[in-house]
Amino acid sequence: MASVVLKQRIGRGLLLSTLVVAVFPLVFPNPYYLNVANLIGLNTIIVAGLNLLIGYAGQISLGHAAFYGLGAYLSAILTVTYDVSPWPAMLIALVATGLLALAIGIPTLKLHGHYLVMATLGFNLIVNIIMIQWDSVTGGPSGFPGVPSLSFGSWAFDTDRKMFYLIWFFALAAIALSLNLVRSRVGRGLRALHASEVAAESVGVPTERYKVKVFLLSAVAASVAGSLHAHYFTFVSPKTFDIFFSIELVTMVIVGGMGSIWGALFGTIILTSLPNVLHFFEEYKDVLYGLVLMVILIFLPQGVAVAIHDRWIARKRPVTGENRKEVPRRDAPGLAAVCQVEASLFTAAAAENPADPILTAQKVYMRFGGIMALSDVSFGLPQGAVTAVIWPNGAGKTTLINVISGIYRPLRGAISFRGQDVTGKRPYAMAILGLTRTFQNIQVFAQMSVLENVMVGMHSRTRKEFVSSLFRLPGFGKEEEEIERRAWEVLEFFGLEDKAHRTAAGLSYGEQKRIEMARALASEPDLLLLDEPVAGLNLTETNEIAELIRKIRAQGVSILLVEHDMNLVMGISDQVVVLNYGRKIAEGHPREIQRNEEVLAAYLGSEG
Repeated sequence: MASVVLKQRIGRGLLLSTLVVAVFPLVFPNPYYLNVANLIGLNTIIVAGLNLLIGYAGQISLGHAAFYGLGAYLSAILTVTYDVSPWPAMLIALVATGLLALAIGIPTLKLHGHYLVMATLGFNLIVNIIMIQWDSVTGGPSGFPGVPSLSFGSWAFDTDRKMFYLIWFFALAAIALSLNLVRSRVGRGLRALHASEVAAESVGVPTERYKVKVFLLSAVAASVAGSLHAHYFTFVSPKTFDIFFSIELVTMVIVGGMGSIWGALFGTIILTSLPNVLHFFEEYKDVLYGLVLMVILIFLPQGVAVAIHDRWIARKRPVTGENRKEVPRRDAPGLAAVCQVEASLFTAAAAENPADPILTAQKVYMRFGGIMALSDVSFGLPQGAVTAVIWPNGAGKTTLINVISGIYRPLRGAISFRGQDVTGKRPYAMAILGLTRTFQNIQVFAQMSVLENVMVGMHSRTRKEFVSSLFRLPGFGKEEEEIERRAWEVLEFFGLEDKAHRTAAGLSYGEQKRIEMARALASEPDLLLLDEPVAGLNLTETNEIAELIRKIRAQGVSILLVEHDMNLVMGISDQVVVLNYGRKIAEGHPREIQRNEEVLAAYLGSEG
C-alpha cells in the first residue's frame, strides 16, 4: 500500500535525522558550530509551523518574527522580573502568544492576497515598536539581560552542547508533528484550501476555521522557539525580531520548498548557515548571499528539497493500477453493493411520500449591480431524479447552483433541503448535510494525486481534527484506512483506479471532469449538483459522463444538472426547469418542454 511505503520513508527520514542530531556534537564539538546548529534548530521550529501556514494553507504571513519575539520577551520578563520558574514561564508565554494569535488571526485571515501580507506586516512592526519603546518593561533598544538557563532539578542547560540536544528535541518534534498533520484528513483539507477555497468548502472543509487554526499552530511554534532563544542566549534584543527576520523566515520556506516539511529543514539549514559561511568573505558577503538566493529561486523555483525529491521520483517507475491490486482490503461490501442497499431504502421512502421534494427553491431573487440573475425563481427537485435547469446563454448561468450550494446568499427567497431551511448556509455546512457539487470551470486540486482528491471528498463524513492528527490519537488510523478504502471504491466506479497516484494536473480535461464528480460522490451525498459536466468534452466523453450520471441516479442520489447540451439534457433528465433572463418560464417532463412554445421562442427567437 502506498501509504505504508510513505510511512516507512518518513520513519527512516526521522530516524536518520535523529542519528545525525545525536552524533553532531561528537563530530563537531567546536562551540561555534554548535551555536550555528542551535540557530538552525530554533529557526526549524518556526519554519516548520510557518510552512504549514504558507506551503499548505496558502496564507502568507510577514509577522512571525513578532510571535518569536513574544515568546522570548514573555519568558524573559516572567523569569527575571516576576521570578517565575522558566518552564511555567514558557507555558504562559505559549498560551499568551496563542491567544494573541487567535485575536489577530480571526479578523486578519478573512483578508486575501496582499491585504493579508500587509496586515501581518503591520502587526510585526507594532510589536517591534513596543519592544523598543516600552523600555521600562522590555529594556528598550538595549535589550533585556539576565535571563536564566533552563534546567531540570540540578541539571542545567547552560552550555551550547546541552542546549543543542534540547533545541533539537523540540525541532525534531516540530518536524514529526508537522508530518503527522500533513498526512491526515486535516492536511489534505489544508492543501485543498490552498488550491481552491471554494472547491474545498464544497466537500466540507471549513476553510476559515482551518486558516485560523493553522495560523494559531504556527504562532505557538514560533513562541516555543522564542522562549528557547531567550533561555539559550540569556539575553533578548528587539533587533532580533524585526520585520527583516520575518522576511528571512518566509524565504526559508520558499527556498526549501513550499508544501514540504523536509523542505523547511533544508531551507533553514541553507539560509541560516549561509551568512556564517560567507562571513569569510566579509567584503562581498551581501553580494554573494543575494547571488545564491537568486540562483536558487531562478533555477529551483519549487525549492531545493522539492526539486531533489521530484528528480529522484522521476527516475523511479510510476505506481500503476497493478501495484494497487496488492493492497490488502477489508472484508466489506463494494460500492455497488452499498449503493444497491441505499437505493432500495430510498425507493421505499419515496413510495411512502412520493410528492416530497428533496430540495425546494421559493421565490429566489438575485442580482449583481444592474444585472438580474434570478427573478423570484421557484421549483422543487424530486427525490432520486435528475432535474435539469436550462436557459440560453447570458447572465446568471451558474448563479442558481451557487445560491443552492451556499456560495451566494440570495437577496430574498428561501432554499429548503430535506425540509430544513438552509438559505445562506456555507458550502461546507451544505456538504455535511448531504449536498455536494462540481464546477463549470474545473476545480480539481491540481498538485494533489487523484487518490488524494477523492479522499478530500470524504471530509464532510469524517471527524478527526487537528489534535487527533498531530498526535495520532486512538481512532485516527482506523478512520484514515476507511477514507482510503472508500476512495478506492469510488475511483473504481469512475474507472480512475489506474490513475490514482498521478497528479491531477497531469490528467486530460475529460479525466479531470470525472475526478470532480468522483470527489463529490465520495461524500455519499443525497443531492449532487452538476454544473455543465460535459462542457468542452467530445461525443465519446459526453456519452461516458451520461452513463455515469445514470449510474449515480440508480443509486438513489438526486441530481441537479445545469447544462447546455440539449441531447444530454433530454436524454437523461426526469424533469426540466427552463429559465430565461433569470425568470422561470417552464417546468416539466422533457417531452413537454420540447413542445412548449415559450421555450421554443426563448431558444429559437420565434414564436413557434
